[in-house]
Amino acid sequence: MQRYTSPKISLKTILKWQFSKSFSKKCTPSAAMPVIPQERLPEGEYALWLGHASVWIKLADTTIAIDPVLGNIPLFRRQSPLPIAKEALNADVILLTHAHYDHFDKPSVFALLKQNPECIIVAPSGFWRYLKGHIAREKCFELELWESVMIEGLFITLAPSLHWSNRIHIDMNKALWGGYVIQNAEHTIYHSGDTAYGEHFKEIAEKFEIDEAFLPIGAYRPEVIMKQMHTNPPEAFQAAHDLGAKTLIPIHYGTFILSDEPLSEPLEWFEKLTRAHTFSFHPRILRAGEIYRFNTIRSD
Repeated sequence: MQRYTSPKISLKTILKWQFSKSFSKKCTPSAAMPVIPQERLPEGEYALWLGHASVWIKLADTTIAIDPVLGNIPLFRRQSPLPIAKEALNADVILLTHAHYDHFDKPSVFALLKQNPECIIVAPSGFWRYLKGHIAREKCFELELWESVMIEGLFITLAPSLHWSNRIHIDMNKALWGGYVIQNAEHTIYHSGDTAYGEHFKEIAEKFEIDEAFLPIGAYRPEVIMKQMHTNPPEAFQAAHDLGAKTLIPIHYGTFILSDEPLSEPLEWFEKLTRAHTFSFHPRILRAGEIYRFNTIRSD
């Protein structure tokens, strides 16, 4: 696991960052990112980005929620509204990538379980410590890296990411972390979770032919800290190339102010790169609430 673990950032570096922020000139807050409101989940097969890393996917008759975060999280207020009412959300499977609060929001997950009592959770090994008492043990599948589970005709594999996992200091890396490859006969979809850029993207490409890759582009400043755990837009483009993906869909931006860059900067940088270069894959920007139809370049 060590080669998939982000280097430890010294307390001195973190304190220096926080100290400098307290004396730096406050920037004008970015306007909230636009959303496309939806009254209900759509029919048919789709992907629906709800902001940050939260993605709803429907393949055949199975609805998958990845890292559902439906409101504010500790210390961070949601900067753009949820594009669909919480009560309108359903899921057959919840995939959790790691334990950080902006990816595993307990109130959101437990509310979904209450609304969908037959829901199954798939999570990295060690996650049961956070879920026991809220879901039956037989409905919670914990995966080791590269391990797979078949659910409702979908082959779900935990793939490595370059990151780390905890909620409080004493549980540091007690649970694994990663991204997911979701497959059936027609589709192969990849969601990276949180990750820095690394060789693991090429390793994933050796095992899978990725159609859509949901890759993070935000939370990259200050670079001395964030480069160890997150990808910026150029790194996301390189990751998509390494993966051999057909489509790159950016996520992990525009929802929470977790780092020093303006809220809108990741997408602006991504768009600038899209205009300046040609790629072997299709860069596809989704607004929160926008419906993506697989194997197409259009949306509803």
